[in-house]
Amino acid sequence: MATASSNSKAPLALVLLVALCATTAAGGQGSCEGHKVTVQNLCGHDLNLGIEPRSNSKALFPNGWLLPSGKHESFDVCAWTGSVSAQGAAVAEFHLDHEGGAYYEVSTDQATMSVRVSVTPHGTPLQGHCPTAGCDTGGHCFEHSVPSGNCHGVTEIKIVYYNP
Repeated sequence: MATASSNSKAPLALVLLVALCATTAAGGQGSCEGHKVTVQNLCGHDLNLGIEPRSNSKALFPNGWLLPSGKHESFDVCAWTGSVSAQGAAVAEFHLDHEGGAYYEVSTDQATMSVRVSVTPHGTPLQGHCPTAGCDTGGHCFEHSVPSGNCHGVTEIKIVYYNP
């Protein structure tokens, strides 16, 4: 009898999982209280961007996507985990969860890199410890990372590429 009970639970769990996925897909990425990832190019030349989504996150843009100089693009998300990269720049890794918690990190050892990058959380209001991480023009660098669970109220992660 235990075998029949275990077998009947598996199809029920699968049905619930499928229903949950259908509900999430029907809501779309844009229905998550305005959560987004923005990528901005201030480095004076076009950038080919790479992306590596993790934890079942969907790609924000195709790998090798060209972001023109002086432009920015925003991508609506509910939650996202992974990394964004550009040739000559440090890799920006981050996680934005459904409730606005965030973790992000980028190297501050960017002195020899041809492109600087920073990661900044935005929210109204941000809660906890949510500083900018990375470097901007002139070699001004900030914190390397923000530990998980310490930054809340984030509705946007903004990645900015700068000319050194």
